[in-house]
Amino acid sequence: MNIFIMRHGQAAPEASSDALRPLTGQGRDETCLMAQWLARQVPVFDRVLVSPYLRTRQTWQQVSKHITGTQVECCEELTPNADADIAASLLLAYGDLHRQDNLLVVSHMPLVGFLVESLCPATMAPIFVTSGIAKIILEQGQAPVFNWLEGPHNVRPHYEQPCHLLGSLG
Repeated sequence: MNIFIMRHGQAAPEASSDALRPLTGQGRDETCLMAQWLARQVPVFDRVLVSPYLRTRQTWQQVSKHITGTQVECCEELTPNADADIAASLLLAYGDLHRQDNLLVVSHMPLVGFLVESLCPATMAPIFVTSGIAKIILEQGQAPVFNWLEGPHNVRPHYEQPCHLLGSLG
């Protein structure tokens, strides 16, 4: 199974609550860029788990324009200060049932970094840029393997198709 862990796109600094912070134009653009890049590798996500916060749901909306998701669920265990070990246990349990699937998790810092560390204890919690995506490979009978972590700043110079508002990425 391939587990893709994604941090939401850039969000507005303030809203009436943290849970209601929307994506900015740049957040939509960088998410679009990452989704187009990832679509070359992943044709479909068998399951998508998304934090209930507005910015993560909007991030998934942008990704879903390029990669479909068969089953999509909001998951309270993926909020910014959730317990990474509980979230990792949830992913591993899903992995035990669905070995051949591609799973996308859309969440927040610091949870995304701690989730990688919890799944792959030999890896220190990485720092995710906004719209950053990590890939973890989970094979039966083996420990999860941290494969890569990419972000819009790495992908953009190598990607030829423009996004809708890509000028906002600098």
